[in-house]
Amino acid sequence: MLGNALIVEDHPLYRHALAELLRVVLGDGTVHAASCAEEALRMESRLEHLRLIVLDFSLPGMSGTEAVTALASRFPKAHLIAVSASDERIDANAALRAGAKVFISKAVSTEVMTQAIQSVLTGDSDGPRWITPTSNDLLEPDAGPRLTPRQSEILRLLHLSNKEIGLRLGVAEITVKMHVSSLFRILGVANRTQAMQTARRLVVDAS
Repeated sequence: MLGNALIVEDHPLYRHALAELLRVVLGDGTVHAASCAEEALRMESRLEHLRLIVLDFSLPGMSGTEAVTALASRFPKAHLIAVSASDERIDANAALRAGAKVFISKAVSTEVMTQAIQSVLTGDSDGPRWITPTSNDLLEPDAGPRLTPRQSEILRLLHLSNKEIGLRLGVAEITVKMHVSSLFRILGVANRTQAMQTARRLVVDAS
């Protein structure tokens, strides 16, 4: 048995289609379903031997990044796959950095989706991590985020408050707040601590 799976998807038709696909892939494994990340977290006591989580990256409630982070932390033994109607590189990067094994476009064929899920379950780390209907499904995300000079300045000062950053750089506090929000989205993080951790990791990777 390959284990049990959890689908986190708010659209009933797509949730049903994913469930049917996973029942075939898992064989005698059980497929659980939730309509949002919050519901999935409340189901923890019922999710024994969980091997796979398939999560819509654009759910109501928690942001996609927050949902991936929370579920990956709560179920560390489960492989997490993010699916999305978005083909945006920034969303793929955010999901992968938050802990998703693969980011898959909902526009791919059933065959491609099945192959991707099977690869994740068998521990194949050589396949693409960002799968779309184009380029033979072999697109890979950028190695690192593209930041403007101002965003890079603010990233280095995130240990300070927005007001202190504004005074340091000579810009309005509301401007700093907007840049910080953009940074969180670009880096795929939910707070300042995660942003600073990601920044340190990027520095190490580049050295």
